[in-house]
Amino acid sequence: MDLETRAKQISTTTWTIPIFNQLLKTRIIACGDGYGNSNRRHTVVEVPDTPFQLKVSFFGNSVIQICYLTSISCFMKWSLNFRLDPISSNVPMKDFMICQGNTWQCCMRSKIGFDLNKYTTEPLHLSFKLMVSHAAKTAVCSNIPLPYIQLSEDLGNFLTDDSFSDVTMKSGEGIEFRAHKTVLAARSKVLRAHFEHNTKESITNVVETPWETEVLRDVLTFVYTDKAPRVKDAPDKLLIAADYYQLDRLKSLCAEALNNRLTVENAVDTLQLAELYSLSSLRLSTLNYIQNDRLKLVKQTRGWKNIQSVQFIQRIYDFIFADQIDKSDILAAALKEIE
Repeated sequence: MDLETRAKQISTTTWTIPIFNQLLKTRIIACGDGYGNSNRRHTVVEVPDTPFQLKVSFFGNSVIQICYLTSISCFMKWSLNFRLDPISSNVPMKDFMICQGNTWQCCMRSKIGFDLNKYTTEPLHLSFKLMVSHAAKTAVCSNIPLPYIQLSEDLGNFLTDDSFSDVTMKSGEGIEFRAHKTVLAARSKVLRAHFEHNTKESITNVVETPWETEVLRDVLTFVYTDKAPRVKDAPDKLLIAADYYQLDRLKSLCAEALNNRLTVENAVDTLQLAELYSLSSLRLSTLNYIQNDRLKLVKQTRGWKNIQSVQFIQRIYDFIFADQIDKSDILAAALKEIE
């Protein structure tokens, strides 16, 4: 066999088996292939300076299967050219995929239309191109099962266990939650400021808030676990608290919840929230919602009738009618809505 390998990151390998049908005379290995064939003969070769091995298997006298194996899990793609005169086949380069280490992967399986025993002179040519990505950062599979990741759950348990708490968060209704300054300060610059300076909160270790009890509970749940399981209950109220404490991810979760419950009745209120709290994606999706043949319905809602800003209506009209009427006409239309 002739084996030529070039490069380590991209390995191009040519494998020539001169008298391949001699393999058909070797001892049969009783091993099923999943296709109803149980008698297999094969040969294996290592690719120098790489973690790869190649294998050609013969089932009966007319079925060939070609496989590769890598000793380490990696992110890779491959291509294969197969030639056995007068037959040739090409398997083009696939997309990058995660390859499990120490597991044979099938490249090609072909049923030859003649008895391989009859071929004694023609060699079998196999050309592989194996490309391993070292730049791609991906979690590859492992044969060792990993424990369940429960960091957020463990931190969340601190909300109900006040053994090591050192500060109290109090809702506008007077309900108290015991918390931990280090966690609060790490998650929110606003809360950090309460404890960094000579403030009332740093002296009394009590932070009084204007939030409803459930809103404060949801804020603390997010601070400790990075999750907001009840965000759908009152995303508008939670959004205000998230903005106050500069919790950008929580703001995004609130924006998503607001977008999912968008209706004709609440479209104006949602758009006002989006503009007030700089939620550009929510603003765009709300304007698109209004634009899609719903403007007449939206103009009949209480939210529209309570609009006091000409500029707000003008921005809506600018988006909907930008390609249809002049700017001056848009302003005139907005002014008419306020009259």
